[in-house]
Amino acid sequence: MRLSRFVLLLSACLCCLMAHGQVDVEQIKTDFRYWSAEGHGTTIDEADKDALGQISRQIAISILSKSDDTHIGQGGQDYYVQESTIKAYSFASLQNVSMIVLEPEPNARVFRWVAKSEVDKMFELRKQKILDYVESGRKAEQRLQIDDALRCYYWALMLATAHQDAKQPAVYTDFNGERENSVVSLPKKIKSVISNIKVRLDDCFAKDNRYVTTVRFSYDGHDVASVQFRYFDGQSYVGPLTAKDGVGELELLSLPADKKVKIQYEYAFRKEAEGLDSELMSVFASGRSAPTIDNALVELPVKVDFKKNVMAEDKKYKEGVSAPVTDAAVADMAVEPISQKRRMELDFVKDTPELANILQQVETAIAKGSPQDVYTYFTPEGYKLFETLLTKTGKVSLAGKSQTYEFVRANGQILGRFCKIKIKFRKGKTYMENIVFRFDENSRKIQSIALALTKKAEDDIFNAAATWPEISRFTILQFMEDYQTAYFLKRLDYIDKIFSDDAIIISGVVLKKASREDIEGMPIDFGRQDVLFKRETKTQFLSKLKRHFNDREYIHLTFEDNQTKVINAPRIPKGTAFAIQINQMYNSEGYESPGYSDRGYLTLVLDASKKLPIIHVRYWEPEQNDLMTLDEFMQKWSF
Repeated sequence: MRLSRFVLLLSACLCCLMAHGQVDVEQIKTDFRYWSAEGHGTTIDEADKDALGQISRQIAISILSKSDDTHIGQGGQDYYVQESTIKAYSFASLQNVSMIVLEPEPNARVFRWVAKSEVDKMFELRKQKILDYVESGRKAEQRLQIDDALRCYYWALMLATAHQDAKQPAVYTDFNGERENSVVSLPKKIKSVISNIKVRLDDCFAKDNRYVTTVRFSYDGHDVASVQFRYFDGQSYVGPLTAKDGVGELELLSLPADKKVKIQYEYAFRKEAEGLDSELMSVFASGRSAPTIDNALVELPVKVDFKKNVMAEDKKYKEGVSAPVTDAAVADMAVEPISQKRRMELDFVKDTPELANILQQVETAIAKGSPQDVYTYFTPEGYKLFETLLTKTGKVSLAGKSQTYEFVRANGQILGRFCKIKIKFRKGKTYMENIVFRFDENSRKIQSIALALTKKAEDDIFNAAATWPEISRFTILQFMEDYQTAYFLKRLDYIDKIFSDDAIIISGVVLKKASREDIEGMPIDFGRQDVLFKRETKTQFLSKLKRHFNDREYIHLTFEDNQTKVINAPRIPKGTAFAIQINQMYNSEGYESPGYSDRGYLTLVLDASKKLPIIHVRYWEPEQNDLMTLDEFMQKWSF
């Protein structure tokens, strides 16, 4: 039995032992300042849902009765209101709904009530959420995270549409120097973003009775950091596939008869909404049609020689193609200014035929799915990581016809960057990744591997590290690569090693998305009404993480938009204490349970004086405009 279920039953028993006189139910029922309802069911859960459903209907009827909506009958009887109409209002974010259990199971009765003033607060919170999503979309667009930008803009549109349906004042946004109703401006913005994505064919070759096709995505002349899409393989649309640093790979079952490769950009991200935001989930589930973006499908013309059974780039479209735009207002929509940073110079190693030959052997092992063939090229620890990647994650395959490596000297290692791979999971979710092979400079054996950070995340670290010693630059980069890889490979042993035994670990749960019992630990008040923060011990944190590793097929972290600085910490040697604040995107798929996604900012404080950096502070908070800065965080905690 889940802990939250146990607590609910316990509260039911306690409530039944209490005298009902503590809450005058009958008085509340007749008090015009409250919405209230008595729910019935076999279980407490059923009765609670019944009561909440009744309150939702009352609120919806009240809103509709003040408008010209014809669903309301004379006297406002609720049976004239269709269920889909009520769901469209989405009261999932309603705060401070009180509850008392009148009768226990098996004939449960639950009484719920909420002040009518809370409804106005709810709509104000929704307005702010719409604006927050729009702002997050702008930042993602600037960082070339096009999938994230489309997601934020579309979710803002869904909420704005529900807001308007609930007869609330319009929420205005300004994309082109002119304030406009979000319900009007956001569809144009989304179509504009899609129209500014260009896709071109890089390569195509036959492999295992398929046609492996590499495509490259750019946005406003720059490789995208990420974009998510589906594609037509000759029989059906498959995916979603997430392109990384501009590169995506398709597997076609047949060459396109119409000489066009069809790509459908993802923009709704409904599945992610179900695990991330209960209010959005309610809006999606309302039964009303979600706004359709009619230019999300792009057709890439290619040259096909059916006699030779080959496909190649059509030179007329060498620069790529974009989705068509017929609306002048969409065409005139401005692109958010792209945030580009100058890359730090790296120490490249040029004479590396021996290392290149080793990686060619490793490529063959990846293609065959037989890590044991290249055991001799790895240290024991390095081989364990490589074997885990190939045998205990999804289906791993090389991306593209051939690999091009760069070899970089760093911290007594030589980094072999990057081996492009594709990892596909059971339900079709596919990620493009770049592997970094880290060679010991003396033995020339691979002592570790990692999934590389995105180019944008690496640039953030290296630019912050412009004045640091070289060892610090690569220490932080390698640590963040290892951290995200540890989650993907489910390395609980590694995570145990990198946390101090007395680490300050603060985890958060967004309320209305999860119950207060979903995380263990001591509650901490950070002045947030929508997020529950709790301080966990290292043991509690690892125990929770172990459960996650056991019931999820994969956990995929992506880091972006990070700030890193050297700080002063009395317990850490001078010059080796680092604070990192990084945007973390968490995606997972359960073996039996549904997928889960969340996005937020992770703050880490590290002691980098040892060979393996140690985390002294881990703090998570949602992506909000009132995000606590690194300086504010340092003032709040001492360690």
